Amino acid sequence: MKSVTVSYYVGNFGDGLSDEAITDVLCDIVALTPDMPEHLGKEVTCSLMCSRQYGRIDDPDEKGWPRIGKGQTVPERPFLLNMRLGSDGGSFSAYLPEAAYWALQADLKVGRLKFIEVKFIRPRHGYGDLTSIYLSESPPEKP
Repeated sequence: MKSVTVSYYVGNFGDGLSDEAITDVLCDIVALTPDMPEHLGKEVTCSLMCSRQYGRIDDPDEKGWPRIGKGQTVPERPFLLNMRLGSDGGSFSAYLPEAAYWALQADLKVGRLKFIEVKFIRPRHGYGDLTSIYLSESPPEKP
């Protein structure tokens, strides 16, 4: 891992509000299986995200304005997006449950997590389905 950048967005969404937290982790590709040597040494960005929606319903426990409903996490389970590999590097992303997303922040910020192993279906036209993401303190074991 080379760098970690965190951003936060909140905005109107239909009848309420939604927010989204995004952590972008910039990494170098150090190994690929199956062998794709043209991508070795390129940069790849891992985007980890979580999102909530807030309805504009009155909440009796809320004393101030705007009296919006409690936040609902979206989605409630992890959701893996795709892997993109191109001549300029690559990217992959996943939505995480809120608790998992925020729990990872401290380990990413202090640099405890140093490696990301990603499994994906071999890309066609630069895109492949992501099947797993593994963040760890030590390098993944070789198969």
